Amino acid sequence: MSLLLEGIGASPGRALGPVRVIEWEIPPIPHRSIESGSVSAEIERFRLARVQALARLHDLQQETAELLGGFEGKVFESQAYMIEDPDLVAGTQAYIRENLLTAERAFELQLLEQRVQMLESVHAMVMDRLADLRDVRGNVLSCLMDRPAPGLDMSEDEEPAIVVARDIAPSVAVRMRPDKVLGVITASGTRGSHSVLLARSLGIPAVVGIGQHLGQIRDGCKLLVDGRSGRLIVDPTPAEIEGHHRALAQLEVRRKILAELAARPTETVDGVHAVVQANLDQPFEVADAIRLGAEGVGLLRTEFLVIGHREIPSEKEQYEAYRSVAEAFPGREVTIRTFDIGGDKYPQFMSMQEEENPYLGWRAIRVCLDDPELFRNQLRAAVRASEYGNVRLLIPLVTTVEEMVRTRDHLAAVYESLSEDEPQRRIPLGLMVETPAALETLDLLAPYADFVSLGTNDLTQYVLAADRGNAKVAGIYDPLHPALVRMYGRLVDECEKHHLDLSVCGELSADPIGVAVLLGLGYRKFSVSLSSLAEIRELIRHLSVQELERMCAQNSRCASGEEVRSVVQSYFERTGALKVGEAAT
Repeated sequence: MSLLLEGIGASPGRALGPVRVIEWEIPPIPHRSIESGSVSAEIERFRLARVQALARLHDLQQETAELLGGFEGKVFESQAYMIEDPDLVAGTQAYIRENLLTAERAFELQLLEQRVQMLESVHAMVMDRLADLRDVRGNVLSCLMDRPAPGLDMSEDEEPAIVVARDIAPSVAVRMRPDKVLGVITASGTRGSHSVLLARSLGIPAVVGIGQHLGQIRDGCKLLVDGRSGRLIVDPTPAEIEGHHRALAQLEVRRKILAELAARPTETVDGVHAVVQANLDQPFEVADAIRLGAEGVGLLRTEFLVIGHREIPSEKEQYEAYRSVAEAFPGREVTIRTFDIGGDKYPQFMSMQEEENPYLGWRAIRVCLDDPELFRNQLRAAVRASEYGNVRLLIPLVTTVEEMVRTRDHLAAVYESLSEDEPQRRIPLGLMVETPAALETLDLLAPYADFVSLGTNDLTQYVLAADRGNAKVAGIYDPLHPALVRMYGRLVDECEKHHLDLSVCGELSADPIGVAVLLGLGYRKFSVSLSSLAEIRELIRHLSVQELERMCAQNSRCASGEEVRSVVQSYFERTGALKVGEAAT
């Protein structure tokens, strides 16, 4: 009998094949002491091991860049930073010097301290760094112990298989070959981990986060993998295998349909053009955005460059990331949001103080303005990347005119610092309306902004005094509350009055009912998560703006979000629009 397991779908695609369970483990490091006279020699041995480990990483980066591209090769730069991290090096040397430990044992103890620090964070980007930390551990310890680096050895005559492991190190993932590795299953990890990035680039289906279910997948058994839904079937029945083959055939048909739809404009039945852009968390998502027909990037979140990092990201690192996205969308807008850190997202290089309510505290533009080095690096990188595309800068959590004035001042200083051979183009600067203060003072903010992006997520929690992460007030947190719907309409009027380009990038833009309401209020540009992009584009093609505008006007006195939804739902049922939208997913 088959067994159904569920994890996190991390790299799309389906696979069927035998399982190969892999274990990559460095033997336990014995607790050995050294003589006091050997301290200098042991510290030198640790230095040489780091040099050797860095050389390995350089080779891996070159190999990855040649195989997959320059940006994918950058995943190993973060490991290089880890190996040369001053705290890690100094801590290991202190263990050697003060406790007379071998370099292996000292390094292991210092890594354990860093791992504990990471585990204290619940943020996915920090947890993703654990795989890099394990990779660094295996790399440096294998150099110290004169062992080969962990790898995936599959001979030419070996049958292709689905690799199952507790975790897959990036250094191993990059050497996987699609003709040998049909799929990847891991107990830990997230969609944004470096190993998953590499699997996606290689076109290998992956499911992560199956946890304790790992032990239920035996070496050699047959496994059916759905990398989109995260579903796994151990020892599938003949009927389930037949269903898998049918799904593959349907998937091929769907790919062709999506390819045709991607080339078509997003236009309503009454001829109104809507622009549907993509929200991106990482540059590697560009390929999916293009495949789905995204008309640019309405929101490139940049927190991947800082969360879990122990150093401020260099200008060069940021420039290459932004450039890779800008080049992928020639002639289209690529909107880079400056670091939205704080709240539940703090980099390791920042000293953070306990805050009773971090969402009302030191976050987003407030952090950036207080840390000029962090902010200037990002601004310079974005300005330089604008040479390769239509780059725009978006400032989150604006509440005062001063914040926009100071941002303009920083940008002016960046332009003055550019050399003659660097781009001189002044890039558009926008603000996110996600606080009541920004909406109420838009007339005062308008002289300092070129465009506006509506952030419905934070605006909802600030207007309704309801924490979006608190289950006890989930019934109050409603982005279609009448107060918010009225604000959305007023924002359209204000932007028209002050000649500001307007888009919406919050979660409401991925909600079919929300999009219908926004269209009726006058919104024409949406930035949507990749998982909803195809559905929203196809839904808009079956909506009438004239009818939606009339519906919004007639129902402006709705007393609740549920009433708003009921009105739109009736329209969907009458026109069949929602069923069409669902068919596109």
